[in-house]
Amino acid sequence: MGQKDRKRHNKIVSFIVRILMVILLVFFIWNRDGLGIFTASLILLAGFLPSILKRDKIPLPWHLNVLLSSAVLLHVGGHALGAYLTIPGYDTITHFVSSIFVSLFAFTIVFILDEYWDDLHMNAYSMAFIVVIFTIAVGVFWEFTEWMSDSLFNTNMQTGLDNTMKDLVVDTIAGILVATFGVGWVKKGKFKEITKDFGEEINRKIINKPEIDNEPDLKDPDA
Repeated sequence: MGQKDRKRHNKIVSFIVRILMVILLVFFIWNRDGLGIFTASLILLAGFLPSILKRDKIPLPWHLNVLLSSAVLLHVGGHALGAYLTIPGYDTITHFVSSIFVSLFAFTIVFILDEYWDDLHMNAYSMAFIVVIFTIAVGVFWEFTEWMSDSLFNTNMQTGLDNTMKDLVVDTIAGILVATFGVGWVKKGKFKEITKDFGEEINRKIINKPEIDNEPDLKDPDA
């Protein structure tokens, strides 16, 4: 797949994800799902913020978009079709897919920073450690938002201590799996290959973005 094809596929998947999030946000508002409203709004903001600020867009790589879309679809199905209540282990599956996305996204960002930022030097094992810790931290934050949603909106996101601990264990397992495979991908050069376009965009537009000199030229009499 060439660079133009990858960019075109990224744009298509990004567009689909945004449409899904709009539909999901409407669904959550209709059902007064506080946590869902918060999550959908946050993802939508992350997707549209570059446009609002009139900055260049940096679309997610296709593998991250696919994982994000899968997590969204699973979450929609869980609420709209009642899968969370009727299918055993559905909550665990959805949580696992979401944690895999978080872990892979974290590994991608850490790898890109190490690859393009001159002030950062890390080996693959250090990256893996950060990914695991970050995934667990996001899981803890997620459990906190579930508790807050139950407290403020009278939802039933947390069904007990066992459910909370199970989710945190799933987060940890997902983080360890991605970290383990990630180390192998980094050593074999595969991670650099799959993040090449995304990394170059971030490097060009954020890490080493050219500075625009707005100061007047003292040698120019008209300045």
